[in-house]
Amino acid sequence: MGIEKIKQIVEKYQRGTSAPLGVAFKDLKTGATVTCHAEEPFPTASAYKIYVLAELYRKAYSGECNLNDRYPLTADIKSIGSGVLEQLDAGLNLTLKDYATLMMIISDNTATDFLFNFLGRDKIKKNVIDALGFSHTKCDWGCQKLIDVYYDMNGRDFQQLWEDNGKRFPSYHNSKWYQCVTEENDQTAPIEALKMLELLYRGAWVNQEASEGMLAIMKQCQTNTRIPHFLPPGVAVAHKTGSLDKLNVDIGIVYAQPVGDYILCMFYNGNLASKEDYDANDRGRYGDNYLARLSKEIYEAYIS
Repeated sequence: MGIEKIKQIVEKYQRGTSAPLGVAFKDLKTGATVTCHAEEPFPTASAYKIYVLAELYRKAYSGECNLNDRYPLTADIKSIGSGVLEQLDAGLNLTLKDYATLMMIISDNTATDFLFNFLGRDKIKKNVIDALGFSHTKCDWGCQKLIDVYYDMNGRDFQQLWEDNGKRFPSYHNSKWYQCVTEENDQTAPIEALKMLELLYRGAWVNQEASEGMLAIMKQCQTNTRIPHFLPPGVAVAHKTGSLDKLNVDIGIVYAQPVGDYILCMFYNGNLASKEDYDANDRGRYGDNYLARLSKEIYEAYIS
């Protein structure tokens, strides 16, 4: 594994974009690390859901709840955006683990908002963020609030937003939310996301069983257009993505056996790119592909 080669790759990708690029890489066998803007805050989009999952598993393995307990889906908790629960009839009786699985593997926003409310924002902050000493991480909003704020929805759905703006979506270029300068937000630093993932890998979040349970869910992630996209078939990845406008995030563990395993956290903040690059990044597809190519090059350097 050439750590210098990986460093060169990350530097090349940072030079190759006008967007802020945050990267935190760690070889879990040797401890070698490569970072780029890793101590700076980035918006998480749905990647903050790993901290919600962490509090759920802390609560469950502390005996405060049972992952097999069932709670009905109610109409008032439904959130727009990714997932399937928004389209299903109220009354569906799901276990806490069901909600967690949907939250992580298809990034279901309704499942997330149920768990966010069930656990409580203050408990997530106290038991996860503050307990780990994370100074750049915030989990202040559920998904519906996050979407409302970032897209300036004002009670509209995406169709209404599109129509109200002349049948195109508004520009969120250089929005303050993407700058992470507001008192409340959903944000983290790449190095803090890496530390959370390493705790899971080492079996050190609550206990071995809880950590392995979280990773087992994350290995089933179905939003695979970034870290795993160009990796060879059969390479396991436990990860969580996030997307908002031109923001692309993926944080995960790559099981690159027999060589070893590594953590890779990538944040492409396309909303703070140049205006030209922002406008050219149709629905975040450029940023998506940029991270997928970066992941591929890191993997190839790691196993060589």
